[in-house]
Amino acid sequence: MKTDTSPDNTSFRMGPADPDQHRMAIAQITADAFANGQYVEEISQQYIGNCHYDWNTTRLIWDGERLIHHWGVWGYPMRLGSIHLKVAGIGAVVTEEPYRKRGLMAMAATDSFDAMRKNGYDLSVLRGRHYVKFGYARAWNYVTYRLKPEEIPDRDIQQPYETLGPEHMDAINAVYNQDHQAFSGTAVRPTYRMLKAGDMGAYGWFDDAGQLAGYVRAMPTDDKTTLQCLEAAGDPDQGLAVLAELFKKEPYETLTFFTMPHQHPMLQIIRRGACIVETRYFDQSGWRVRIVNLHSTLEKLRPMLETRLEQSRFANWQGELHLDAGEQNASLAIDNGSVTITQAPPGEHTLHGGANIARFLIGSDDPGEIIQQTGMVCTGQAAALTTILFPNCYPMMSHWDEY
Repeated sequence: MKTDTSPDNTSFRMGPADPDQHRMAIAQITADAFANGQYVEEISQQYIGNCHYDWNTTRLIWDGERLIHHWGVWGYPMRLGSIHLKVAGIGAVVTEEPYRKRGLMAMAATDSFDAMRKNGYDLSVLRGRHYVKFGYARAWNYVTYRLKPEEIPDRDIQQPYETLGPEHMDAINAVYNQDHQAFSGTAVRPTYRMLKAGDMGAYGWFDDAGQLAGYVRAMPTDDKTTLQCLEAAGDPDQGLAVLAELFKKEPYETLTFFTMPHQHPMLQIIRRGACIVETRYFDQSGWRVRIVNLHSTLEKLRPMLETRLEQSRFANWQGELHLDAGEQNASLAIDNGSVTITQAPPGEHTLHGGANIARFLIGSDDPGEIIQQTGMVCTGQAAALTTILFPNCYPMMSHWDEY
């Protein structure tokens, strides 16, 4: 536990969280900030406990026995195609009112970043508007598909379905992981383990052996006018048929699909017909990504980078692409499709991207769009190489895994 002294000489203690000693204090400060002091026990059991909350890299700051700041970390493997990156998700960041504007969040964040590197994290992802100063760049947008009743694809129910409960979570995770293994931005589960069926909104169907074959997760919006599909796995035609039946049970006006991967087969079916697709961009807020360890991230991506090179006009190219990410730098030494990660200094082909290099690593948008949006300086053939090495991967995290 570290000790720090504020300008008014008040002594604060900072350190990681302990699951046995600090769970209820974390739940209380979270409830006070985000739920009007309610649902403390539920937060303790479901949001802090029984999930992928990382007690070691979370940072707490205390004034005596009073918890005054919480920087929460939820650790998980994130897919980038066939690659898994270790990601630190940040959530429930709160400073008690009397202690604000005293640099506590910066203290906690800086110490947590150090702990992330020591614990093997590659990237950090969060949602919010106060984190640009900590090196977080835009990660992905919110995309919503909207269908009127007559636009919902007409499909027949092939298998009976039923409401799923917490006892089905292991099966749901297995089916989800199988179906989403190629979808960038998705979390490798388990993440949360739901304790109440009412929190799930999941409807599944089973094969002849009694094993879960697929499911949809669909819930009404707050105004009850829209049925929102938040997740689906298994046969997309069966899933669409289940959604259509659920839609008809209430006087909904629209069916929407939210936080589902662009390549999801259900969305591919929908795009064949009529629909409205809304992409919501964020400036300072929204989902954001930060590099924790540039070298380890590139090393994990290296096989994918080589595959992309082999299939491009740069298959026989030789040279170095330098990535200037500000606090961290690395070079890709490219030799006839082979890639080696080095610490060579900037050369002829350099991408001066600062924090926005993180956007290329996860394929958050088309490379040319990222360069244009950020006013990034590219020298030599850096821009052309970036288009090949870091294409748009349409990353998206499921609503169920948000922290």
